[in-house]
Amino acid sequence: MHELSKRINDYKSLKITIKDLEQKLLDMENEIKNFMGDQEEIIVDGNTVRWKKVIQNRFDTATFSKQHSALHDQFLKQIETRRFTIT
Repeated sequence: MHELSKRINDYKSLKITIKDLEQKLLDMENEIKNFMGDQEEIIVDGNTVRWKKVIQNRFDTATFSKQHSALHDQFLKQIETRRFTIT
């Protein structure tokens, strides 16, 4: 069981490291976006950076559910999954 305990501790440590790195990456991305302002594309030292507007159409499930609850409920599908957590 000692090996499993070590794995769990390593896992938790790595998760923290990943979270910290993801935050640093997001901070860097936001710095670049702030620099770009309204520009959609810049080229720096041969690197092309794009921050383009994208328009998408998405189904508004919440509004549909409120306005057509009976119809919405007919199409609900119950699924079973397993969630892995370590606390």
